[in-house]
Amino acid sequence: MRALALFAALLAAGCAAPDADAQSSSGRLDAIAFEINSWGQPIDSWEVRADGTARHAQKVPEGSPRSATYRLEHREFTVEAGEFARLAEMAGALPRLAISDCKMRATDLPYGALRLSGAGAEEAIRFDTGCQDAPYQAFVARLRAMDELVTGWAEQHAPARIEERRGR
Repeated sequence: MRALALFAALLAAGCAAPDADAQSSSGRLDAIAFEINSWGQPIDSWEVRADGTARHAQKVPEGSPRSATYRLEHREFTVEAGEFARLAEMAGALPRLAISDCKMRATDLPYGALRLSGAGAEEAIRFDTGCQDAPYQAFVARLRAMDELVTGWAEQHAPARIEERRGR
């Protein structure tokens, strides 16, 4: 019952739904960028531009996923205008939730930012997957869908560059 009351309060505060301006701004985007890290190490990052150019970097660990020794595989590719429009629509539909409003939070899970650039301005939507509040997890699921979409596009291309990272 308490969780339901919290969810209702977040909805009433407008945290679970994007505002109309956020949705309409997706048509004016020049670039959409994403990064996610864990314990100071990159997991993956990407940028897709309205002109179709895209780049993606993904951590490939040696051994365990938390290994300090890993490589970053960098891919460069292009996407069609319709693919960028789909990604921009997903970004425009994201709610703007503040991690500071989180009630149930684990502090050792991945975190990052989605950056939306257009008309000379940039909006950084920071996130922390450690927030376990139901509305926030729905938001994280939407970010994950965007990441999986771009990663799927990237994986169709061979790495353009591989960067070796050796830990201590």
